[in-house]
Amino acid sequence: MKRPTTLFAAALLATLPLFAQDQAPDTSPPPLAPAGKDVDRLELMPGKPAQLLPPPIDLPLIPEMLVPQERPRGRSVEIPIRKRDSATADAEDQVKIRIRLREAKTKAQRDPAIQAEWERSNAVKTDYEKRDVLKGYYKLLAARMTKADPTLKGAINIQLQESLGRLEQTRIAPTQPPASVAVGPRARR
Repeated sequence: MKRPTTLFAAALLATLPLFAQDQAPDTSPPPLAPAGKDVDRLELMPGKPAQLLPPPIDLPLIPEMLVPQERPRGRSVEIPIRKRDSATADAEDQVKIRIRLREAKTKAQRDPAIQAEWERSNAVKTDYEKRDVLKGYYKLLAARMTKADPTLKGAINIQLQESLGRLEQTRIAPTQPPASVAVGPRARR
């Protein structure tokens, strides 16, 4: 810890002459060449700021005109930067499509005809009738979503097929319509 403090103090003492103020400015010209033994010795810091050489007179401080810079040669300069195909860009596009789908669905669900179909699906008594009404609801919803945003037709059709697929009975025997159920002893009660 003593060493950095000692080095700092030595550096500070060495720079004190630069910050000291002279009472009388020295008007004598600086010596051009050292005399005697000091010819080989170079001075690292001039004793006075006046000893600094002024800039050459023939070079202007601010150039009159700009110097043209060379452009790098190659294809990267001529071709604009394109968006790379990546998983991030694909995910970003998918999120944008999902947002637009949700907006179209929200607009379509405000339609009174679609709201009436939804209410009707909740009012029916049997599962068969509910599935039948929901199929009509999803088809009508898809039609209104396509009308709201025609650019999403492919995504809307995929969503429609998924919705209709959930209504299919695949694990059990499909139920029959209520009117075509065979009349048996239990039905007469």
